[in-house]
Amino acid sequence: MNFGRGTVILILAAAFLGGYLMRTILPWVASENTREAAPVPQVNDPAIRQYTEALVQIKQRAVFSTPIGDLQDMVASSLKAYLAQKDPYSDFLTSVEYARFRAAGKQRHSGIGLDVEKRRNGDIICYPLPKGPAAKAGIKPGERLLALDGVSVRGKSLPTIVALAAGQAGTEVVVELAGLSGVSRRVTVTRSTVTAPAVSDYTFRSARIIKLSNFTPGTRQELDYLLSNWHKSKPIIIDLRGCGGGDFYAAVDSAMLFLKEGEQIISVRERSGTRSYSSTTARQPPAQRVFLWQDEFTASAAEIFVAALTENVRGTSIGRTSAGKGTRQDIIELQDGAALVTTTGYLVTPRGVQFDGEGLAPMYPLKEGERDTEAFFNKTAALIN
Repeated sequence: MNFGRGTVILILAAAFLGGYLMRTILPWVASENTREAAPVPQVNDPAIRQYTEALVQIKQRAVFSTPIGDLQDMVASSLKAYLAQKDPYSDFLTSVEYARFRAAGKQRHSGIGLDVEKRRNGDIICYPLPKGPAAKAGIKPGERLLALDGVSVRGKSLPTIVALAAGQAGTEVVVELAGLSGVSRRVTVTRSTVTAPAVSDYTFRSARIIKLSNFTPGTRQELDYLLSNWHKSKPIIIDLRGCGGGDFYAAVDSAMLFLKEGEQIISVRERSGTRSYSSTTARQPPAQRVFLWQDEFTASAAEIFVAALTENVRGTSIGRTSAGKGTRQDIIELQDGAALVTTTGYLVTPRGVQFDGEGLAPMYPLKEGERDTEAFFNKTAALIN
Protein backbone atom coordinates (compact mmCIF):
# COMPACT_ATOMS: atom_id res chain seq x y z
CA MET A 1 0.00 0.00 0.00
CA ASN A 2 2.12 2.47 -1.00
CA PHE A 3 -0.56 4.55 -1.61
CA GLY A 4 -1.23 6.38 1.31
CA ARG A 5 -4.68 6.86 1.72
CA GLY A 6 -5.43 9.80 0.26
CA THR A 7 -5.34 12.50 2.14
CA VAL A 8 -5.19 15.31 0.30
CA ILE A 9 -7.37 13.88 0.19
CA LEU A 10 -10.22 13.14 -0.66
CA ILE A 11 -10.11 16.14 -1.31
CA LEU A 12 -9.76 14.79 -3.95
CA ALA A 13 -12.42 13.15 -4.70
CA ALA A 14 -13.08 10.52 -2.66
CA ALA A 15 -10.09 10.42 -1.19
CA PHE A 16 -8.77 7.44 -1.74
CA LEU A 17 -7.04 5.49 0.38
CA GLY A 18 -4.40 6.92 0.99
CA GLY A 19 -3.17 8.54 -1.59
CA TYR A 20 -2.42 7.07 -4.68
CA LEU A 21 -1.51 10.35 -6.13
CA MET A 22 2.06 10.91 -5.53
CA ARG A 23 4.07 9.62 -2.81
CA THR A 24 3.36 12.55 -0.57
CA ILE A 25 -0.15 12.37 -1.18
CA LEU A 26 -0.59 9.03 -1.49
CA PRO A 27 0.46 7.22 1.16
CA TRP A 28 0.87 4.00 0.01
CA VAL A 29 1.69 4.53 -3.42
CA ALA A 30 4.85 5.18 -5.13
CA SER A 31 4.85 5.99 -8.80
CA GLU A 32 7.40 4.21 -10.91
CA ASN A 33 8.40 4.54 -14.54
CA THR A 34 8.55 1.21 -16.26
CA ARG A 35 11.59 2.20 -18.21
CA GLU A 36 13.47 2.44 -14.92
CA ALA A 37 11.75 -0.30 -12.97
CA ALA A 38 11.69 -3.32 -15.24
CA PRO A 39 12.76 -4.23 -18.78
CA VAL A 40 10.07 -4.17 -21.45
CA PRO A 41 9.73 -7.63 -23.11
CA GLN A 42 11.18 -7.77 -26.61
CA VAL A 43 9.03 -8.56 -29.61
CA ASN A 44 10.80 -11.85 -30.13
CA ASP A 45 9.42 -13.14 -26.83
CA PRO A 46 7.24 -16.16 -27.80
CA ALA A 47 4.48 -15.21 -25.37
CA ILE A 48 4.30 -11.64 -26.71
CA ARG A 49 4.27 -12.91 -30.31
CA GLN A 50 1.44 -15.31 -29.52
CA TYR A 51 -0.58 -12.63 -27.77
CA THR A 52 -0.08 -10.17 -30.65
CA GLU A 53 -1.04 -12.79 -33.24
CA ALA A 54 -4.21 -13.65 -31.33
CA LEU A 55 -5.21 -9.98 -31.10
CA VAL A 56 -4.74 -9.50 -34.83
CA GLN A 57 -6.80 -12.60 -35.68
CA ILE A 58 -9.60 -11.49 -33.36
CA LYS A 59 -9.63 -8.05 -34.93
CA GLN A 60 -9.67 -9.40 -38.48
CA ARG A 61 -12.01 -12.36 -38.17
CA ALA A 62 -14.16 -12.23 -35.05
CA VAL A 63 -17.72 -11.14 -35.87
CA PHE A 64 -17.98 -9.15 -32.63
CA SER A 65 -14.85 -7.10 -33.34
CA THR A 66 -15.16 -3.44 -34.35
CA PRO A 67 -12.47 -1.68 -36.39
CA ILE A 68 -11.98 1.47 -34.31
CA GLY A 69 -10.05 1.21 -31.08
CA ASP A 70 -10.84 -2.46 -30.64
CA LEU A 71 -7.25 -3.63 -30.17
CA GLN A 72 -6.74 -1.17 -27.34
CA ASP A 73 -10.00 -2.29 -25.75
CA MET A 74 -8.97 -5.93 -25.99
CA VAL A 75 -5.58 -5.30 -24.44
CA ALA A 76 -7.07 -3.24 -21.61
CA SER A 77 -9.80 -5.79 -20.94
CA SER A 78 -7.42 -8.73 -20.88
CA LEU A 79 -4.98 -6.97 -18.56
CA LYS A 80 -7.76 -5.89 -16.20
CA ALA A 81 -9.22 -9.40 -16.13
CA TYR A 82 -5.83 -11.04 -15.49
CA LEU A 83 -4.88 -8.67 -12.68
CA ALA A 84 -8.32 -8.92 -11.04
CA GLN A 85 -8.04 -12.71 -11.08
CA LYS A 86 -4.61 -12.64 -9.44
CA ASP A 87 -5.00 -9.84 -6.90
CA PRO A 88 -8.02 -7.78 -5.77
CA TYR A 89 -5.92 -4.63 -5.34
CA SER A 90 -4.24 -4.63 -8.78
CA ASP A 91 -5.57 -3.02 -11.94
CA PHE A 92 -4.67 -1.64 -15.35
CA LEU A 93 -5.56 1.99 -16.06
CA THR A 94 -5.86 3.14 -19.65
CA SER A 95 -4.22 6.44 -20.55
CA VAL A 96 -7.65 8.10 -20.32
CA GLU A 97 -8.40 6.59 -16.89
CA TYR A 98 -4.97 7.47 -15.53
CA ALA A 99 -5.21 11.04 -16.85
CA ARG A 100 -8.56 11.45 -15.06
CA PHE A 101 -7.06 10.14 -11.86
CA ARG A 102 -4.11 12.53 -12.04
CA ALA A 103 -6.47 15.41 -12.80
CA ALA A 104 -8.35 14.61 -9.60
CA GLY A 105 -5.36 15.85 -7.65
CA LYS A 106 -5.36 19.30 -9.15
CA GLN A 107 -6.67 22.19 -7.12
CA ARG A 108 -9.56 22.96 -9.42
CA HIS A 109 -11.13 19.68 -8.38
CA SER A 110 -12.91 19.17 -5.11
CA GLY A 111 -14.07 16.13 -3.26
CA ILE A 112 -16.73 14.71 -1.04
CA GLY A 113 -14.61 14.16 2.05
CA LEU A 114 -14.72 10.40 1.81
CA ASP A 115 -11.71 8.19 2.22
CA VAL A 116 -12.16 4.69 0.84
CA GLU A 117 -10.43 1.36 1.24
CA LYS A 118 -10.67 -1.78 -0.83
CA ARG A 119 -10.94 -5.07 1.04
CA ARG A 120 -9.66 -8.40 -0.22
CA ASN A 121 -13.21 -9.54 -1.04
CA GLY A 122 -13.64 -6.53 -3.32
CA ASP A 123 -15.80 -4.44 -0.95
CA ILE A 124 -15.10 -0.70 -0.93
CA ILE A 125 -15.32 0.59 2.64
CA CYS A 126 -16.16 4.22 3.43
CA TYR A 127 -14.35 6.44 5.92
CA PRO A 128 -15.97 9.90 5.92
CA LEU A 129 -13.76 12.71 7.13
CA PRO A 130 -15.08 14.49 10.22
CA LYS A 131 -17.34 17.43 9.28
CA GLY A 132 -16.71 16.81 5.57
CA PRO A 133 -19.43 16.74 2.87
CA ALA A 134 -19.89 12.95 3.09
CA ALA A 135 -20.21 13.01 6.88
CA LYS A 136 -22.69 15.89 6.73
CA ALA A 137 -24.73 13.91 4.20
CA GLY A 138 -25.02 11.05 6.69
CA ILE A 139 -22.44 8.57 5.36
CA LYS A 140 -21.12 6.46 8.23
CA PRO A 141 -17.74 4.75 8.77
CA GLY A 142 -17.80 1.13 7.63
CA GLU A 143 -20.59 1.47 5.08
CA ARG A 144 -19.91 -0.20 1.73
CA LEU A 145 -19.69 2.01 -1.36
CA LEU A 146 -21.72 0.48 -4.19
CA ALA A 147 -21.93 3.13 -6.90
CA LEU A 148 -21.23 6.76 -7.79
CA ASP A 149 -23.77 8.50 -10.03
CA GLY A 150 -25.13 5.11 -11.01
CA VAL A 151 -21.74 3.64 -11.97
CA SER A 152 -20.94 0.50 -9.97
CA VAL A 153 -17.57 0.56 -8.21
CA ARG A 154 -17.40 -3.23 -7.99
CA GLY A 155 -14.17 -4.48 -9.53
CA LYS A 156 -12.76 -0.98 -9.98
CA SER A 157 -9.43 0.17 -8.58
CA LEU A 158 -9.17 2.96 -6.06
CA PRO A 159 -7.66 5.43 -8.56
CA THR A 160 -10.64 4.82 -10.87
CA ILE A 161 -13.06 5.43 -7.99
CA VAL A 162 -11.23 8.64 -7.06
CA ALA A 163 -11.60 9.85 -10.64
CA LEU A 164 -15.33 9.05 -10.61
CA ALA A 165 -15.84 11.10 -7.44
CA ALA A 166 -13.80 14.10 -8.57
CA GLY A 167 -15.49 17.20 -9.91
CA GLN A 168 -16.03 20.91 -9.58
CA ALA A 169 -16.93 22.40 -6.20
CA GLY A 170 -20.66 22.89 -5.89
CA THR A 171 -21.61 19.96 -8.13
CA GLU A 172 -23.42 16.93 -6.76
CA VAL A 173 -22.74 13.21 -6.82
CA VAL A 174 -25.22 10.47 -5.93
CA VAL A 175 -23.58 7.92 -3.66
CA GLU A 176 -25.11 4.45 -3.29
CA LEU A 177 -24.22 2.64 -0.06
CA ALA A 178 -24.97 -0.50 1.92
CA GLY A 179 -24.84 -0.75 5.71
CA LEU A 180 -23.95 -3.74 7.87
CA SER A 181 -27.50 -5.03 7.42
CA GLY A 182 -27.01 -5.14 3.66
CA VAL A 183 -29.83 -2.66 2.96
CA SER A 184 -28.80 -0.18 0.27
CA ARG A 185 -29.58 3.52 0.18
CA ARG A 186 -28.68 6.59 -1.87
CA VAL A 187 -27.48 9.96 -0.62
CA THR A 188 -26.60 13.09 -2.57
CA VAL A 189 -23.33 14.76 -1.64
CA THR A 190 -22.22 18.20 -2.79
CA ARG A 191 -18.55 18.43 -3.70
CA SER A 192 -16.48 21.07 -1.95
CA THR A 193 -12.89 21.83 -1.01
CA VAL A 194 -12.13 19.58 1.92
CA THR A 195 -9.76 20.61 4.69
CA ALA A 196 -10.10 18.24 7.63
CA PRO A 197 -7.45 17.78 10.32
CA ALA A 198 -5.89 14.34 10.46
CA VAL A 199 -5.21 14.79 14.17
CA SER A 200 -7.53 16.30 16.77
CA ASP A 201 -8.40 15.81 20.43
CA TYR A 202 -11.59 15.57 22.45
CA THR A 203 -12.60 15.07 26.06
CA PHE A 204 -14.65 12.16 27.36
CA ARG A 205 -15.51 11.98 31.06
CA SER A 206 -12.64 14.33 31.92
CA ALA A 207 -10.14 12.22 29.91
CA ARG A 208 -8.31 13.90 27.04
CA ILE A 209 -8.21 11.67 23.96
CA ILE A 210 -6.30 12.06 20.68
CA LYS A 211 -8.28 11.21 17.56
CA LEU A 212 -6.29 10.02 14.52
CA SER A 213 -8.62 10.13 11.50
CA ASN A 214 -5.96 9.35 8.90
CA PHE A 215 -2.23 9.57 8.30
CA THR A 216 -1.04 12.47 6.14
CA PRO A 217 2.37 14.09 5.64
CA GLY A 218 1.47 16.52 8.45
CA THR A 219 0.29 13.94 11.00
CA ARG A 220 3.61 13.59 12.83
CA GLN A 221 3.94 17.32 13.37
CA GLU A 222 0.34 17.68 14.59
CA LEU A 223 0.68 14.67 16.88
CA ASP A 224 4.00 15.92 18.25
CA TYR A 225 2.41 19.26 19.10
CA LEU A 226 -0.36 17.60 21.12
CA LEU A 227 2.11 15.37 22.95
CA SER A 228 4.34 18.32 23.85
CA ASN A 229 1.45 19.79 25.83
CA TRP A 230 0.34 16.55 27.48
CA HIS A 231 0.18 16.40 31.27
CA LYS A 232 2.99 14.20 32.56
CA SER A 233 0.72 12.31 34.95
CA LYS A 234 -2.02 11.56 32.41
CA PRO A 235 -2.04 8.46 30.17
CA ILE A 236 -2.02 9.04 26.42
CA ILE A 237 -5.15 7.63 24.78
CA ILE A 238 -5.15 7.49 20.97
CA ASP A 239 -8.44 6.70 19.24
CA LEU A 240 -7.82 4.93 15.91
CA ARG A 241 -11.35 3.57 15.48
CA GLY A 242 -12.48 4.09 11.90
CA CYS A 243 -9.01 5.21 10.81
CA GLY A 244 -8.66 3.71 7.36
CA GLY A 245 -4.95 4.43 7.13
CA GLY A 246 -3.25 6.90 4.85
CA ASP A 247 0.33 7.71 4.07
CA PHE A 248 2.75 4.85 4.69
CA TYR A 249 5.62 7.15 5.53
CA ALA A 250 3.43 9.28 7.81
CA ALA A 251 2.60 6.20 9.88
CA VAL A 252 6.29 5.30 10.12
CA ASP A 253 7.25 8.85 11.12
CA SER A 254 4.42 9.13 13.66
CA ALA A 255 5.39 5.84 15.32
CA MET A 256 8.91 7.23 15.88
CA LEU A 257 7.48 9.70 18.40
CA PHE A 258 6.91 6.77 20.76
CA LEU A 259 9.95 4.59 20.03
CA LYS A 260 13.62 4.57 20.87
CA GLU A 261 16.21 4.90 18.15
CA GLY A 262 16.74 1.61 16.32
CA GLU A 263 13.44 -0.03 17.29
CA GLN A 264 11.75 -1.65 14.30
CA ILE A 265 8.50 -0.22 12.95
CA ILE A 266 7.54 -2.30 9.90
CA SER A 267 9.03 -4.41 7.12
CA VAL A 268 7.88 -4.73 3.52
CA ARG A 269 8.41 -8.19 2.00
CA GLU A 270 8.91 -7.79 -1.75
CA ARG A 271 10.02 -10.09 -4.55
CA SER A 272 13.51 -8.60 -4.40
CA GLY A 273 13.80 -9.05 -0.65
CA THR A 274 12.66 -7.46 2.59
CA ARG A 275 12.98 -3.76 3.37
CA SER A 276 12.82 -2.76 7.04
CA TYR A 277 11.94 0.59 8.57
CA SER A 278 13.21 1.46 12.06
CA SER A 279 13.08 4.52 14.27
CA THR A 280 15.80 7.04 13.46
CA THR A 281 14.82 9.54 16.16
CA ALA A 282 17.33 10.10 18.92
CA ARG A 283 14.84 11.36 21.49
CA GLN A 284 13.28 10.05 24.63
CA PRO A 285 9.75 8.70 23.99
CA PRO A 286 6.88 9.82 26.24
CA ALA A 287 7.01 8.34 29.73
CA GLN A 288 3.23 8.09 30.06
CA ARG A 289 1.34 4.87 29.35
CA VAL A 290 -0.13 4.77 25.86
CA PHE A 291 -3.50 3.19 25.05
CA LEU A 292 -4.61 2.53 21.48
CA TRP A 293 -8.29 2.11 20.61
CA GLN A 294 -8.90 0.01 17.50
CA ASP A 295 -11.82 -1.63 15.70
CA GLU A 296 -12.52 -3.59 12.53
CA PHE A 297 -12.20 -0.38 10.49
CA THR A 298 -8.69 0.39 11.74
CA ALA A 299 -6.68 -0.37 8.62
CA SER A 300 -3.54 -0.04 6.60
CA ALA A 301 -1.24 2.73 7.89
CA ALA A 302 -3.14 2.72 11.18
CA GLU A 303 -2.29 -0.96 11.61
CA ILE A 304 1.39 -0.15 11.03
CA PHE A 305 1.20 2.42 13.84
CA VAL A 306 -0.58 0.03 16.23
CA ALA A 307 1.82 -2.86 15.57
CA ALA A 308 4.89 -0.67 16.00
CA LEU A 309 3.79 0.55 19.43
CA THR A 310 2.35 -2.68 20.81
CA GLU A 311 5.13 -5.00 19.62
CA ASN A 312 7.80 -2.67 21.00
CA VAL A 313 5.94 -2.64 24.33
CA ARG A 314 5.15 1.05 24.01
CA GLY A 315 1.38 0.81 23.71
CA THR A 316 -1.61 -1.22 24.88
CA SER A 317 -4.31 -1.97 22.31
CA ILE A 318 -8.00 -2.22 23.21
CA GLY A 319 -11.03 -3.05 21.09
CA ARG A 320 -11.60 -5.37 18.16
CA THR A 321 -9.44 -7.12 15.55
CA SER A 322 -8.34 -4.63 12.92
CA ALA A 323 -9.14 -4.71 9.19
CA GLY A 324 -6.11 -6.66 8.00
CA LYS A 325 -5.03 -4.46 5.07
CA GLY A 326 -1.38 -5.47 5.02
CA THR A 327 -0.19 -5.03 1.46
CA ARG A 328 1.57 -2.29 -0.44
CA GLN A 329 0.58 -1.18 -3.93
CA ASP A 330 2.59 0.87 -6.42
CA ILE A 331 1.51 2.81 -9.48
CA ILE A 332 3.77 2.00 -12.41
CA GLU A 333 3.49 4.44 -15.31
CA LEU A 334 3.74 2.98 -18.82
CA GLN A 335 5.24 4.68 -21.86
CA ASP A 336 1.93 5.48 -23.57
CA GLY A 337 0.41 7.22 -20.55
CA ALA A 338 -1.36 4.16 -19.17
CA ALA A 339 -0.49 2.74 -15.75
CA LEU A 340 -0.43 -0.44 -13.71
CA VAL A 341 -1.58 -0.55 -10.11
CA THR A 342 -0.06 -3.65 -8.61
CA THR A 343 0.69 -5.16 -5.23
CA THR A 344 4.45 -5.14 -4.70
CA GLY A 345 4.85 -6.17 -1.07
CA TYR A 346 3.39 -7.57 2.14
CA LEU A 347 3.63 -5.70 5.43
CA VAL A 348 5.30 -7.53 8.30
CA THR A 349 5.20 -6.37 11.94
CA PRO A 350 8.31 -6.10 14.17
CA ARG A 351 7.64 -9.61 15.52
CA GLY A 352 7.33 -11.09 12.05
CA VAL A 353 3.53 -11.19 11.71
CA GLN A 354 2.18 -10.86 8.15
CA PHE A 355 -1.30 -9.57 8.98
CA ASP A 356 -2.90 -9.12 5.57
CA GLY A 357 -6.33 -10.71 5.60
CA GLU A 358 -6.03 -11.54 9.29
CA GLY A 359 -5.85 -8.21 11.10
CA LEU A 360 -4.23 -7.40 14.42
CA ALA A 361 -5.93 -8.77 17.51
CA PRO A 362 -6.15 -6.26 20.38
CA MET A 363 -4.29 -7.03 23.59
CA TYR A 364 -7.55 -6.43 25.49
CA PRO A 365 -10.60 -7.29 23.36
CA LEU A 366 -14.05 -5.91 24.06
CA LYS A 367 -17.12 -8.10 24.12
CA GLU A 368 -19.45 -8.35 21.14
CA GLY A 369 -21.71 -5.32 21.17
CA GLU A 370 -19.30 -3.13 23.13
CA ARG A 371 -18.59 -0.54 20.49
CA ASP A 372 -19.29 2.84 22.00
CA THR A 373 -16.76 5.21 23.55
CA GLU A 374 -18.08 4.36 27.02
CA ALA A 375 -16.99 0.73 26.65
CA PHE A 376 -13.51 1.67 25.42
CA PHE A 377 -13.12 4.22 28.20
CA ASN A 378 -14.21 1.77 30.93
CA LYS A 379 -11.73 -0.87 29.74
CA THR A 380 -8.96 1.71 29.67
CA ALA A 381 -9.83 2.99 33.14
CA ALA A 382 -9.81 -0.57 34.51
CA LEU A 383 -6.31 -1.13 33.12
CA ILE A 384 -5.03 2.16 34.55
CA ASN A 385 -6.41 1.39 37.98
